[in-house]
Amino acid sequence: MPAHSTRQRGTVLVADDDPVMRLLMLEMLDSVGLTGIEAADGAQAVALAHARTPDLILLDVEMPKMDGFAACRAIRDLPNGATVPIVMVTGGDDLEAVTNAYEAGATDFVSKPINWPILGHRVLYVLRASDAIVRLRIADAQNRAVLAAIPDTFFRMSRDGVYLDYEPGREGRGHGAHDAAGDETLVGRHVTDVLPRDIAERLLEQVAMALNVRQVRSIEYELMRFGEPQHVEARLVATGPDEVLGLVRDISERKRAEEQIRRLAYCDSLTGIPNRQAFLETLERELQRSKIGNKKFAVLFMDLDAFKRINDTLGHDVGDQLLKQVSDRLRETIRPNDLLSRGELLPRADMGTSADTNLARLGGDEFTILIPDLERVEHALNVAHRVKDAMRRPFLIEGNEIFVTASIGISLFPEDGDDCTSLLKFADTAMYHAKNCGKNNAKLYSSSLTMQIMSHVKLEVGLRRALQNNELYLLYQPQLDVRSSEIVGVEALVRWRHAERGIVSPNEFIPLAEETGLIVPIGEWVLRTACTQARHWQKLTRRPVRMAVNLSAKQFKDENLSQIVVSALHDTGLDPRLLELELTEGTLMDDAKATLATLEQLRGIGVYLSIDDFGTGYSSMNYLKRFDVRALKIDRSFISGLPQDSENAAITRAIIAMAHGLKMIVVAEGVETGEQLDLLEEYGCDLVQGFYLGRPAPAEAVTAMLQQLWVPATAR
Repeated sequence: MPAHSTRQRGTVLVADDDPVMRLLMLEMLDSVGLTGIEAADGAQAVALAHARTPDLILLDVEMPKMDGFAACRAIRDLPNGATVPIVMVTGGDDLEAVTNAYEAGATDFVSKPINWPILGHRVLYVLRASDAIVRLRIADAQNRAVLAAIPDTFFRMSRDGVYLDYEPGREGRGHGAHDAAGDETLVGRHVTDVLPRDIAERLLEQVAMALNVRQVRSIEYELMRFGEPQHVEARLVATGPDEVLGLVRDISERKRAEEQIRRLAYCDSLTGIPNRQAFLETLERELQRSKIGNKKFAVLFMDLDAFKRINDTLGHDVGDQLLKQVSDRLRETIRPNDLLSRGELLPRADMGTSADTNLARLGGDEFTILIPDLERVEHALNVAHRVKDAMRRPFLIEGNEIFVTASIGISLFPEDGDDCTSLLKFADTAMYHAKNCGKNNAKLYSSSLTMQIMSHVKLEVGLRRALQNNELYLLYQPQLDVRSSEIVGVEALVRWRHAERGIVSPNEFIPLAEETGLIVPIGEWVLRTACTQARHWQKLTRRPVRMAVNLSAKQFKDENLSQIVVSALHDTGLDPRLLELELTEGTLMDDAKATLATLEQLRGIGVYLSIDDFGTGYSSMNYLKRFDVRALKIDRSFISGLPQDSENAAITRAIIAMAHGLKMIVVAEGVETGEQLDLLEEYGCDLVQGFYLGRPAPAEAVTAMLQQLWVPATAR
C-alpha cells in the first residue's frame, strides 16, 4: 500500500471484536500516516470515543455487548461526538444494512471483504471532508459574528429612489440628514426626502449605473450631524432588475486618518518642512509651469559639511537637534520673494504657502531650495551665498556652540536639464564639486562635472576589479642605515596597472580606495604580498631585512586588523619583528582611547610600529610617549629644502633630537641629494630613503641589491 504524508489530525478509533481485523485495520492506518487506537466491542468504543475524542471512527456492525448501530447512536449523543466522522464496516452491501448505518448516524460505510488499499484512501478522503466541514462551520460562525458587529447601515432601494427596506447599523446611525425622526420611517420614502438634493441626485445616478452595468458602485458625501461634518460612503450592488442593496458606512475616521497620512507623506517628521516627495511634486509643477510660460528657475542642493562627525562624536540626538535648527534658519534666511512664484504653484493645504513647499529636506543633512521665475543667475548665487553664510553662524545646542559649514550645488532650467530627475541630479553633482573645492562653497553645474564624475565612477569600477584581475603590484624602496650604508629595510608601495589606462598614479587611486572602503581589502592584499616577499628575501639572503607596510586610517579602525596581521604572519612564516606597520599622525590622534587599545594588540603580536609623514600632523609629546611607537619618519617636505632652508634644517634637527630623547629611531624620507644625506648623518639620523639612494623597484631588482650587499657609490 503506498505511503501518504502524515496529517496534522490523524487519530482513528478502530472498533471490531475480531483481533485479526483490528490488526489489519491498524496496519492500514499506519501505512497512510495515521495513528490507530482499538476497541474490542461497542461499549468500549463508546468509552474510548468519549475519553480520547478521535478524529475518525471505524465501527464494525457485528460486535458483542453493543452492536455497531447502537454504538454509533451512543457516540452521536456524546458532547464531542456530534461531528466526528463514523465509517460503518458492514458484513454485506445490502440496502437494509446501508440504511441502518445512515439512520444510526454514520458518515459513510464499507462492506466486507475489505479492499485495504481503497479503504486507506477512503479514510483519508473522509478526514479531509471532515476538516472542510469544520472550517466551514468556523467560517460561518465568524461571519455571523462579523455581521453582528458591523456598524454599517443596510438598505434596499428601487430604481426610482424609494426605500424598500432599511436596517440601521449596530451604532444605530442613519445615513441621511433628515432622518432624525427615526430610521424605521425611511421605508417607503424617497431619497430626496432623506438626503440633500445634490447628494440624492448623485446617489440616484450611481443606482442607475449599478443596475445597468451590474457592478458595485460607490459614492462618498459629507453631511453635517450635530454641528460636525460626517463623511459617508454608500456602496451599491444590484440584487434584482430594478432594485439595489446599499451599504452605508461612516468613514469620518478614515478621512481624518487619510489626511494625517497625507500630511506625514509630504512632511519631514523631524524638521516639519516638506520632504523629498513634496519637493519632487512641487518641482514637477514648477517645471510644467515654466515650460508653458517660458520661465527659468534654479534648484539649490545643500549638504552640511562633516555632519557625520557630529553624529559620531556628539550623538544622533545632537545631530537631530542641529537639523531642526538648520531648517529653522533656512526658513528665516530665505526671503519669501526668493521662493514665491509670480504665478500659481498650487499650494498644498497641509503645507501652507507655496514658499513652504519650495524648501525641503531630502533626507539626512541634505536640503533643497527651489527658486522660481529666475531672471538672472546671480540671483540664485546670491541666495546660495546667503544660506552658506547663515550656516556658518554657531548653533547653540544643549549649552554648547556647534559650528558647521554647507556646500551648495545649483542647477538651472532650462540650461542644465528639462526634467526633474536631471535637475536634481545635476544640483547634487555641483554640490559634490563644491565639497571637492574645499567645502563651504556654492557652485553652478556644468557639463564637465558629469564627465569628471563618470570618469570617477569608471575608475572606481576598475579599482573594484583590480584585485581579481591581478592588476595591482608592489614596488619596494630600500631603507639604508646612515652609518653602515647597508640596506636594513624596504617600504612596500602599491601600484596599479589598469588594463586600458596603463599605470594609474597612487595619488589618484589611493584616495579613491579610501573613499570607497576598498583600501581595506587592498591593504590586506598588500600586507600578505609584502610579508611573502620579505620571507623570501630572508630565506635567500639570511639577512634580517624589515618590511614596512603603510596602514590607512580605515584599516587601522578595522576591528579585524589584529587577526589579519596574525594570519598574514602565520601563513607566510615571517618573523613579526621584521614587519613594520606605518601609521600617520592623524590616524593615531583620532580617538586616542581606541588607538591605544589597537596599538597594544599590535605590540602584543610583536610587529614594529612607526609614525609616517611626521611633522605634518598634530601629535603632542604626551601622546607620542603613550603610544610607544618605535620609529618616526620625517616627512619629505622638511627634507626637500635641505640644506639651504634653515627653518627646515632646524625642524629636522629638533625632530631627531626629540625622537632620540624618546628612544625612537628616526627615518628621513625623500633624500634626493648627497648634501642632504651628509647633513642628516651630521644630525644623527638613523635611517634614510629616497631617490638618491634607490627608487621604488620591482622585487627582482631589490633581490639583486640584497644579494650583492648593494650600497650606493655616493654613500660609501
